[in-house]
Amino acid sequence: MGRILCGSFYRIIDGKETKPYTLRLDNKAYAGRSKIDDNKLAVAIRDELEKYHLIVGWNSKLFDAAFLNARLAKAGERPLHPQLHLDLMYYAGGCSMRIGSRKLLNVQKYFNLADAKTEIGWDNWNLAAGGDKDALDEVVHHCEQDTKVLAQAYWKMLPAVANLHR
Repeated sequence: MGRILCGSFYRIIDGKETKPYTLRLDNKAYAGRSKIDDNKLAVAIRDELEKYHLIVGWNSKLFDAAFLNARLAKAGERPLHPQLHLDLMYYAGGCSMRIGSRKLLNVQKYFNLADAKTEIGWDNWNLAAGGDKDALDEVVHHCEQDTKVLAQAYWKMLPAVANLHR
C-alpha cells in the first residue's frame, strides 16, 4: 500500500560526488489525475535510475526496487531494468562484514561518517502524503541525507564487495 512521494539521487561520477537531487510528487511535471496519482513520478524515477550503470542502495532490492516495480505495474508500465544493482545492506550483516546491525544508521555510527541520517515522524510522512508542502520538504531533506550517508558508506564498504548483480 502507499504511493511514491519522491525519489532522491546522489550521483558519483569518476569518483566525484555531486549534490543530491530529488524528483517529487508535487512537481507539476509528474502531476497525475489526482494528488495521489504517482504514475508519472514512478516512470520518471525508473527512467532516471536506468541512466546509470550501477545503482547503489540500502535495502533497495527488497523494498525500493520492488515498491517502484509495484507502482509501475499499477500504472501499466514496464518494470525497472537496472544494469547493475548493489544493495549494501547485505554487506553490513552478512559474510562480508559483521558490523552488528544492517541498519544504515548503525553503519553511519560504526564508521563515524561525516553526514548523519535525520529522524522523521510518521505524522510528517502522513502530512506529506496528504499534500502538505512543508512536510514533503522535510521528507525530501530526510531522503537526501540518506543518499549522502549511503555514498559515504559505499566508499567504506566497497572493498568488501566481490560481485555485482542485477
